[in-house]
Amino acid sequence: MTSQMIFEQSIVINPDNNFINKNVNRLENVQSNSSEIIPTIVTRQEVEILVKSTISSEADIIDYKLQRYSDEKIGFLGTHLQLIVQVKKSNYNEYERRSFFVKTIPYNIPAQAEYVKEKGVFKKEIQFFKDLVPLLTKNFKGDTWSPHCYLTKESTIIFEDLKFKGFTNRSKLFDKETLLSAVACIARFHASSLLAEEQLNGKSLIQLYPELMQESEFQLTGSSYTWFITAINLAVSLAKNLELDASAIYKASERIFDIRLPSQNKRNVVSHGDLWSYNILFDKNNRCNLVDFQLVRYAPLAHDVMQLLYLTTSKELRQKCESEVIKYYYATLIEHLKINDFHSSLPTFEEVLEGAEEQRLLALITAIIFHPTVLMDGITAARIMDNPITYEAYYFKDRKPFVDKIMAEDPVYKQKLIETVEELVEMSLILDSLPRPK
Repeated sequence: MTSQMIFEQSIVINPDNNFINKNVNRLENVQSNSSEIIPTIVTRQEVEILVKSTISSEADIIDYKLQRYSDEKIGFLGTHLQLIVQVKKSNYNEYERRSFFVKTIPYNIPAQAEYVKEKGVFKKEIQFFKDLVPLLTKNFKGDTWSPHCYLTKESTIIFEDLKFKGFTNRSKLFDKETLLSAVACIARFHASSLLAEEQLNGKSLIQLYPELMQESEFQLTGSSYTWFITAINLAVSLAKNLELDASAIYKASERIFDIRLPSQNKRNVVSHGDLWSYNILFDKNNRCNLVDFQLVRYAPLAHDVMQLLYLTTSKELRQKCESEVIKYYYATLIEHLKINDFHSSLPTFEEVLEGAEEQRLLALITAIIFHPTVLMDGITAARIMDNPITYEAYYFKDRKPFVDKIMAEDPVYKQKLIETVEELVEMSLILDSLPRPK
């Protein structure tokens, strides 16, 4: 059987048995020789709970299966599967097919699984949806900003499948209309955070959920720091290849560990912290939802706005639209605070503008770290990340050989990396004049 044939197979689970599939790892890494068996992903009992809560309490399960959600890599801190359920509604000759989005720890790639567990991102996202989302969404007036989460357990989370409802990803670099829709969604998310905090009688969300709000991406120890250094080494190497002055890149990059902290003099909110294009979905009416809350943090209002701008746009579009985007974000934020009867003092536009300048360096460094990975085409990313050997080499040793090859084959990818490196060099050389968060 060829790798491609294995890659395309789905896992059919016998509805009459609580089946432990021993071949899930083939879907996640068709090139791996690992014989490790991934633990039970979804049991029949859990499928029954999903069916009763989402379709009908009287529906009978005909069949269900798990399959790889996409041939492309759509996320880098988990394995993404699709649960497809077929049911018959009792007393009716009526059948329904429903799809759910399943995220689980990538046990078939040991280094990736250990990295995910070390960062605690599954534990964080589970707590986010179990404890915080009910607080953020209670009585909130406005469009949704995230999918519904139906089930969580130690290593698996099951969501509604937004694509089943017509939501899709768009291009990795947004146009103006897409950008404005995304920033409006972020504003709704932030408004729900401010509204929830108002109900806590003076207690902040980081006081209520200190572990959940803890920064988990940029750490000074462990594998996260190795990952960070590997990314910055690549930036320095690319800058030198372009004959740019890379002397201040390391110093500039180290500042990320200060900027990542909550502000002492500005309004902080629950922030998404991972706003690359595949974590933002849109329907045909341009409504937007955010997905993948594994890197949430407590940060100033402008944090997510600037990260969105630097991760999802070209420099040309950002320079043309940045002012308009920030104004639109602020107007949407205030609108949703008012319609939800926010009684505390409203954030000021000046606070958001000042925060944007303070967050700019962090957003740019995040882009220099993320872009080489998230701007790969999905098939290439899957080939690298779903192989234990190449995953470890790329993430924790040396990204340059991989990136050089992709740049040679993909001129758009090459141009975007060059643009990001050039901007980082420019900013690093005026580091001492940049505003620092207080």
